[in-house]
This record gives sequence, C-alpha cells and structure tokens, in this order.
Amino acid sequence: MKTKHIAACAMLVAAFSAHAVAAVVTVVNPSFETLPSGGLPFTCGTGCAYSIGAIPGWNNSGSSGQFQPDPPAIVTYFSTLSDGPTSAYTNGPTISQTVADTVQQGVIYTLLVDLGARNDLSFDGTADLLINGTRYVATGVAPTRGNWATFTATYTGLASDVGDSITIELNATGAEGNFDNVRLSNSLASPVPEPATLGLIGFSLVLLGASARRRIAS
Repeated sequence: MKTKHIAACAMLVAAFSAHAVAAVVTVVNPSFETLPSGGLPFTCGTGCAYSIGAIPGWNNSGSSGQFQPDPPAIVTYFSTLSDGPTSAYTNGPTISQTVADTVQQGVIYTLLVDLGARNDLSFDGTADLLINGTRYVATGVAPTRGNWATFTATYTGLASDVGDSITIELNATGAEGNFDNVRLSNSLASPVPEPATLGLIGFSLVLLGASARRRIAS
C-alpha cells in the first residue's frame, strides 16, 4: 500500500512541474479600442474615422492619434485588420507608455507589436523598449502593403537597470506609422499542467481516495 501512495504522490509532483507560461505585463489600452472622450471626430471615407490627440492610456502629441480604417471590403487603407477595428498612428511624434512593472535582474522582457503598412503609403514604423536610456528595438519582417506584421523586442534585466522603469515606444520617421495589438510579457512564470497532465493528477487522486477507503473498511 505504501508503494502505491508513493507512486501516486510522485505522479502529482511530476504533474505540477509540467511546463510554464510567461507572465503578462499589463499594458493599458493595448489594442487602442478605448477611444478618447470625443471619439474619432474626423472622417476619411466610408466607415473610416480618426482622431488627432490624446490616446487613452498612452502619452502622445502632435500629429498622432487613433485610426479606424474603412472596412476591409473597401481596402483604401488596409486589406486586413490586426486586432479589432481601431489602431494607433503617428506621423512623427512618439507614442509611449510606461508600465507599472520595473526591471528585475535576469528577467527576460518580450515586447510584441503589430505594425501596419497602408495601401497608399510606404511602410514606416518602429517599436522599442526604452530602459535606463537605452532603446531595445523590435525587429521583424516588414508587412506587405495593406497588411500587418508582428515585430519583437527582447531585453534581459541587467544589474545596473534593476528598479528602472520599462517604457514602450511606438515611432515613425516620416511617413505614417501604424500600430496595434501591443503585448508585453516577462519570464517570471508559474508552472501550468498540460491537459494530459491534468488527467494524471485526477488518476492519482482516485488512487489515494481508494486507498483511504480500504483503510477505513479494514
């Protein structure tokens, strides 16, 4: 009986050490679906609207704001949408957000941002993590016109940066840059059992329960 108990417990331990998932770092208004109080007051065609000014949750200025391009059926600006109907744009000023998390040594931070290429403009746009004065620029394959592509930046916490703020920056050098679906995660993960592993946990619990009942009956 003791051997069975040990085997069951071993299965439980193995189950909970299955694998880990990256921890999500909160980004406010990551897909730009929260609109400014005045909405998107300017029109740019059928079903198309945009704003010039503050983006909720972000810091921006000048010629930048939020953009709802016309429906994909019309495809004046984009042939596809990235994540929801609204994206952000800038014609030069930086769009930025400093998250609540700060740098921890050895922790890997991963930024994912979808960058868009308008049908009517050349592709322009970059994203980066700004930490202690250094920019860690996201890289990726430029999207074809009318489409979006995910760019990725990674940074591993340095001892000299511990406690420093983490800022996401979205930039354009001249022609309009378009951005959507901003995601940030870190490597501070907790074990999450696989679906198959959950079955092992249940089976182990059944074995332990059956053993307990036999002890009571005897």
